[in-house]
Order: sequence, then C-alpha cells, then structure tokens
Amino acid sequence: MATPFASEVFLAMPAHPNDAATPVSGPSRRTLMKQFGGAAAAFAFVAAAGPLATAGPAAAAPAASGRVRTLLAKLTLDEKLSLVHGAVDPQRLGQAGYVPGVKRLGIPELRLSDGPAGVNVVRSATGLPPVSTLGASFNPELARQYGEVMGREGRTLGMDVLLAPQIELSRTPFFSRNKDQAGEDPYLNGLIGAAQVEGVQAQGMLAQAKHFVANNQRLHEFDWVNAENTYDFVVDERTLHEMYLPAFDAVVRAGVASVMSAYNHLNGKWNSEQKTTLTDILRGELGFRGFVTSDWGATHSTAALQAGQDMQMWDGSFYGEPLKKAILDGSIPESALDTAVSRILGQYDAFGMLDGSRKPARRSIDVEAGARVAREVATQGAVLLANNGGLPLSRAALDDLALIGPTAGQVAVSVAGERAYGFEDRMVSPLEALRRTTGRRIAYEVGVDLTGTAVPASALPGGLARKGGGTDKTVDFTGPKALPPGSAVEWSGTLVPPTTGEYALKIQGWGAAVALSVDGVEIATAAGVRDSFTRKWSTIVPTTDGLDNGQAAPMTLTGGKAYQLVVKATGWDTTVADRGPVQIRFAWVTPQQRAAHMADAVQLARRVHTPVVFAFNGAGSSVGGGGDLTTLALPVHQDELIDAVASANPRTILVLNTGSAATMPWRHKVRTILHAGYVGQEGGWSTADLLTGRANPGGKSVVTWPRKETDDPTLDPKHPERYYGVDKTVTYSEGIFVGYRGYDRAGTEPQFPFGHGLSYTEFRYSRISVREHGDGLAVTFTVTNTGRRTGAEVPQVYLGPPRKAPVEMAVRALAGFQRVVLRPGESRRITVRVGERQLSYWDTGRGRWTRAKGRRAVYVGSSSRDIRLTDSAEC
Repeated sequence: MATPFASEVFLAMPAHPNDAATPVSGPSRRTLMKQFGGAAAAFAFVAAAGPLATAGPAAAAPAASGRVRTLLAKLTLDEKLSLVHGAVDPQRLGQAGYVPGVKRLGIPELRLSDGPAGVNVVRSATGLPPVSTLGASFNPELARQYGEVMGREGRTLGMDVLLAPQIELSRTPFFSRNKDQAGEDPYLNGLIGAAQVEGVQAQGMLAQAKHFVANNQRLHEFDWVNAENTYDFVVDERTLHEMYLPAFDAVVRAGVASVMSAYNHLNGKWNSEQKTTLTDILRGELGFRGFVTSDWGATHSTAALQAGQDMQMWDGSFYGEPLKKAILDGSIPESALDTAVSRILGQYDAFGMLDGSRKPARRSIDVEAGARVAREVATQGAVLLANNGGLPLSRAALDDLALIGPTAGQVAVSVAGERAYGFEDRMVSPLEALRRTTGRRIAYEVGVDLTGTAVPASALPGGLARKGGGTDKTVDFTGPKALPPGSAVEWSGTLVPPTTGEYALKIQGWGAAVALSVDGVEIATAAGVRDSFTRKWSTIVPTTDGLDNGQAAPMTLTGGKAYQLVVKATGWDTTVADRGPVQIRFAWVTPQQRAAHMADAVQLARRVHTPVVFAFNGAGSSVGGGGDLTTLALPVHQDELIDAVASANPRTILVLNTGSAATMPWRHKVRTILHAGYVGQEGGWSTADLLTGRANPGGKSVVTWPRKETDDPTLDPKHPERYYGVDKTVTYSEGIFVGYRGYDRAGTEPQFPFGHGLSYTEFRYSRISVREHGDGLAVTFTVTNTGRRTGAEVPQVYLGPPRKAPVEMAVRALAGFQRVVLRPGESRRITVRVGERQLSYWDTGRGRWTRAKGRRAVYVGSSSRDIRLTDSAEC
C-alpha cells in the first residue's frame, strides 16, 4: 500500500468545543493533546466523547465575535430572515440547498451539497465508496483523507457546506441507509465521523453532521402525506447517551460547523422542535456552537426556532413569512432570530467567509488524487468473511476462471442518491480489471440480467398508441433511434405475456424522465431530474448500453391476460445538464429468460476451474434514499443462483456488493466469501487486486451478520415495538444492547460477528499487560504476523462489566482499536489507551457520566467473538 495510507498513523485530537473557533488545528488543540498524553491517547479516547467522565456539562458557546455583532446590528428584519431559510439558487448548480447572501454587507451566499459520500452536484466529482466501506477499514487516518477529498472537491465545485458525515448508528439491518454510516458501534462511528469532519473542514468547507438524533430507520420515520400518522420513537435517557449521542459528541469535539435535525419524532416531539436535545443536550451538554439546519422538509412550525433549530431547508414555509409575522406580533422575540443568525454568521466568520481569509478553492478537481483515495478505501474496506483457500486466486484458478453476476460485468459504485456519482470514464468493471491485470481470457455470464430485452411486439397486440396520434409496435427508442431532445411522448396499450410466471418489468431512459404504469399503478421510473441534473442511479448499475435503469418489483403475470400499460417520456428542458436525444426502452426479463441465464451460469461453473459469483442488494430504490429493506435475502433470485453455481462447482467464490448484512441460506456450500461492499468508481481495480492477492484484505465488519433475520435484537418477533412499532410508537426497548451487544446478551451465535475479517496471512497475539494511565487504562500487547504476506490486522480492545455493576452493562463493549500493517515475521508492541468515558455509564439519577467501579475484564481480539487475550483491571 502507498505510504500516505499507512495504518499506524494516529488521528489528531478533535478540538474541544470551547477551544478557539477555528476549523483547523491550533495551539489549544496541542494543549489538549498534552493533557491526554499525546496522539495515541487521543486516538483511543476521543470518539466516545467527553474529556473526563466526571466533567460537568460543557460551557456555553462563546459570544458572537465583534464582526458578527456589527453585522447583526446592520441587518434588517427581512435580511435576517433571508439567512435562516433556503431559497432557489439563481446559478442552478444542482446542490441540495441555497441561502442568499446580503451583498451590501459583504455576507456571501451559502451553498449546501448532499453527502455523505462525495459531492452531489451537476458537475462530476469523485465517486467514493460509501461510509460503510470506509468504516470497515477501521482507519481514522483514511477517513480524514476521505473527508479531504470531499472538502477539496466541494470547494472547487462552488459549495460551502457538505451534508456529511452521516453518523447514525446501524441499529437494525433493515435500515436502508446503513451503507451511509460506519456501523453498529458508537465508538467506531464517532471516530470515523470525527475524522471525516477534520478532513472536510481543513479544506475550508463546512461539515454538517446528520441526522440528529436517533434516526435509525425509514419505516414510520415520517409520513409525507399526513405528518400526523408519523410514529413516535421512544428512547430512554441512558440509551440515548451511551449509544446515539457519542458520535455527535465526537464530531462536536472535532469542531463540526453544523448539525442537521432529523425527520422523526423523538419522545413525543419532532426532532426539529426538541429543546431538550437541540439546546439542553447538543449545546449545553456537548458544547456545540455551530448552527442547526433542518433535514429537507423536516420543519413543522416556527416553534423550531426557539427549540434550537437555526435554519429551515429547503424553503421558507415556516422561517419566511410565518416567522416574520410571529416576530411582528410579538409571539416570537426577534432576539431568538438574532441568536440563530449569530450562530450561522459565527461559522461564516470562523471559516474566513466574512473577511476574505478563507482557504482558497482549487481551480479544478484533482481526478487522480481523488481516485487514489477511492481505490484505497475500497481496498482497505473489503472484509474477507470466509476463506477455505480459494483466495487469493491460484494460478490454476486464473488460468480457468469465470465471473458471474451483473456487478462483475459493471462496477457497483454504490446505490441511490446523496453521493457523488463519479467519473464514468473511470468506471472499470471487475471483469475488465481482472482481464487487464492478469492478461488472461476470463469467461463471463450475467447470471441475473438487470438490463433485459425490449418487450417484443408479440406481447403488445395492436402496438402502443401515442397520445396525440400514431402507433408504435414497441417502445425501444435508443441509440440511433432516439427521439429529438425535449420530446414528450405518452404511449398506452395492453401487455399480454405469453406464459404465466414472474416477470421483471423495466423502464429505461436518458434525456427524459420516463415512467411505467400497469393497470393504473406507476411501478417504475428512471432519469428523473432534480436541481437541473440527474444520474443513472435508479438501480445498482445502469443498463449495459448506458441508460438509467428503472426496475419494478417482480410481478407474477398470467399468460394470455391483458394488462393495461402507460409508458411516458418527458424530455428534459433546456436547463438540465447533459440534455440530449430522448432515449426510452420498455424492457423485461421473462421467466424463460431468467431460467436460461441461470442455466448458462451453472453450465459455465461446471466447465471452469473456479467460478466467482458477484452478488448485490439494492436492485431498486430499496437501499439508500428509499424505503427500508423488508428482507435480508438477496434480491432477484440471487440466493438461488449462488446455490446452483456452488452445487455445480465446490470451488465457488462469492463477492458481495452489499451495503449491509445479508442472510446466507447457501453458506454450507460456499466456503470463500469476500464482502467488497459498494466499491466506488475505482472498485473494479480494487476488487481485482484483492482477488489476485496484489492487495491483502484487512477490513473488519462494522455490523453483526445474523444467521436469520429474527436473530437481530430489533427484529425479535417477541418485540415488535422495536422496529415495526406498536400503537404508533417505536420503542428502543433493547436499550444499549444494539448489534453485537444484543447478540452477546442473548447468547445468539451470529453468522459473522462485529469486527470480524480474515486476511491472506495469520496473526498471533501475545503478552498482554494492563495498567492505569491517567484517568483510564493502557492496554499493551504484541501482534506478530506469522504468515508469508504483508497484511493489516485490527486488534480490538473490549471491556467487560464489573462484577457488581450498578446497571446492566454489555458483556463486551469496544473500547479501542488500532489498525497495524505488519511484514511477514514482524512483531509489534501495541498500546491502546482506554479513556474514562469508556469506563463509565450514563447515570440517569445524577444526569451525568459515572465511572463503573470494580474489577473489569479486558479482552483483546480480532473480533468481538474472536478473543485472543484476556486480562483484568481494577477500575
């Protein structure tokens, strides 16, 4: 690996909120470093939040600077209001939000871009792997570089605020956005989030951490049609502090400029109107001094302002005229508006946006630099779940190799939106990357066809009639047959399938927003425009000929029965980037085609030495930005495909492109499994490197993989209140026992535990020693690479509870880790420092962190279940 990514580098100490208001390191940070014993202590300590477990609430944020006070005195009421809500950007750069400046006073415009994986605007930016892949690296230094790429490119693209990092906890495996965060452990989540903040803000870009707070599922999160139908989410005080606040505490200490309030209800109130969390906890207890923005559409009244939400996005439906009226009639004091404006301008000032001292933006994107980080994240974040010797590929395997699956033939960058799409010309598939790096002819079968074929005229009797006149035998206007730019066409007619069975219907397009309806119900769309641009992300990969690929849920159709069809294409207008000819195709995969593709894959598997199956989830909008998953089974018959291929050839290797855990009914047949995750624009190359052994996997799983769905604490059928909700209430009744903590408490054996990940080499642990260090512990041990390859290991330190714990505590809780790269035969003495916060629990009676005293077990292992060394310490 390249030296800039050396794993031994420690994360710099995030600034405490009461240090000088600056987005970069300064003397006050160095002072703190001395207090906590240097970089190593900071690395092991800071992310779980709190400089000392016995410390009281952080001091109030400092008063506004003289510059901000002067500006505030000169602003009119209308100008103040214009700074606290979104508006339409006259430049239409494609970002998520815009706040106009006040030109006469030198207050600049503010542009907010979606994250959390890259910059999502009209112009292209590096397609980074998502944060779940980054988190699996267990490498905060790499997370900082990830943030640097986003901050640097965001500035170049004219942005000011990046809506990242996303630091919710992966509480349930059904959450569609697990791919966007660093897993189920609050310590890891906070450390990876804080490092991203430091990287983003070092480039002069403001980071906005999201979504505050306890926003861990899409089901019942927010009813857009009738907000009153939204469920309440009930989280007790201890659980909130120990599980869902630590990551926010960590980013506050890293100096995060902004926080986004979440959509959901929490303990009886909207998050946007929660004074307890936004003011008492976030500002009072954690010491946050930046500004709070609503999630887009999450503001419900002007009351949010006094609760502590400073800015409404995306519009001024409450913070515009309604807020002005409330101020003028005296129901809301103007001082509340002044406070919000001061917080916003305070961050402008801290980042040099008011006096011209802001770090200059680069003129152009350094494509190669971004690509290097993207590739390194995909490499370090790959997790070798199982290996019976199938990887790395042997010479015999490479000489007679086959790849199977659509994400082998096209690279699985990621799914859905809120990310940078990436540079298309850099998207090389794993198949092509393997062919180029090995110089071998590698066979390929799609196995599961996501593109399909145009529905033939024989299934569309009488053709499809165009609204306004004319009839077409099929809808397949692609390539040279494309329609003129801006064309708007609507077809109607009947679909008569030839046989009964499961069909995959698709609407594919580019140059137009396209839609497909069957029997009056819209079932699929593609290429829809948002903010003057769109991307090909309706499914995990576009069609093989480059169209956005709208997928309907599988439908069982009756042969010979007529189904009413409506197909629409609405050509992009002249304001849309990349406007061109209108391409549209109504396509399908029939039961016969699906069976034939699977049979071809199985036949190929029998013929070759080694078949490598690539499988995925996120076939439609079910992952990331869409609704939650409803199953952990792989979609579109992939479990059936894997089982059939593995039955045909026992050497079958599986590469998983998923953003979360999946169930594995074929596990007893497949002995080698590489979880590559979603791999970003450079992921074809990283996957090829990992398969061939040019790179050695060293990632660790950030979530627990269940043997069956109901093993997960949130999906326990005895507790429907935990995910599905009861009486319009979702209750976090599992408390602190999220993820591996819940599995340990219940004695449930996972498929793969949290922190698990194998290597192409072996590591031996020895000579543990635990001693007091300051207010915490220093855990020292030796790790030796006993194999023949250089490799990375992530030793993890877990704490057990005292024998007479005052509250029920986790059987084991992650308290520290270090990623280390070792050459063959090399040993290294490693010290992981455990801070007092990790030794403490939230005392609800006292309203503060309290040290859990007594003798506690200290575990060192390669995962939460693979414990190699044990000691104890009096705490």
